Amino acid sequence: MKNVLLVGADGMLGGELRERLEKIYNVTGTTIETLDITDKDAVLAKAKEVEPYFIINCAAYTNVDACEVHEDVAKKVNGDAVLNVAEVAKEVGATFIHISTDYVFDGKLDVDKAYTEDMEPAPVSAYGRTKLLGEQNAAKAEKYYILRTAWLYGLGGKNFVKTMLKLSDTMPEIKVVNDQHGSPTSTTTLCEIIEQIMEKEPAYGIYHSTNEGFTTWYDFTVKIMELAGRDTKITPISSKEYKEMYPQSSDRPTNSQLSKEKLHSVGIYPRAYEEALANYLKEELK
Repeated sequence: MKNVLLVGADGMLGGELRERLEKIYNVTGTTIETLDITDKDAVLAKAKEVEPYFIINCAAYTNVDACEVHEDVAKKVNGDAVLNVAEVAKEVGATFIHISTDYVFDGKLDVDKAYTEDMEPAPVSAYGRTKLLGEQNAAKAEKYYILRTAWLYGLGGKNFVKTMLKLSDTMPEIKVVNDQHGSPTSTTTLCEIIEQIMEKEPAYGIYHSTNEGFTTWYDFTVKIMELAGRDTKITPISSKEYKEMYPQSSDRPTNSQLSKEKLHSVGIYPRAYEEALANYLKEELK
């Protein structure tokens, strides 16, 4: 059984991943309380203790709007700390799996196209900038997989789907942006991709890792209500209108559609976002 060091094992993604991986690996999970990844000596000591084959980093500062106000903190967690983990992975000979984001792109690509892994990142938000720094640092592990995901939701964490369901309990109408395009991704699908990467060990590098299919936040919300059997009115608004309503909000990419061709080329085929959403809602609405 291979040893795995899972950083951020108590988060929305990390919690589910830990549960799944424990069936096939010896997993040591860490949390913000048990391992400070901004302290390289602490990371090295933990890695020497665990002797991991894989180090997986699910820890991140993910509050996109808060990153605008606390970019220094986000940079420490999303950028600088990743260098510590990557250097330690290299030192102990482990393969590093790091989770990144669609927000490394500016979103200006025509919406009839999807971003491929070799396209130039150009983040428009503090979150995107700090995550791009994390990618650059993760690559220093040499043996690494950077998995860019998007619009992530899952059980046991704050997420868009849960927010929409909560709003529909009390509001007859919800206004949702209809000009941002991407792939909603369930933590279950991302876990499945991570497991297959660990099993297949394809060529090192960046892999776009989302559910199949593209949609907008508005159409996604309509689908959520349909599958949840809710009749809340969903009204489409533009990003500009949203920004006027919430001036403190961070800029989001208009197009954050990620191509899965590279993932397909190594024999990994994620499920359609509609199917993943239906499966999630069965559990969430129990």
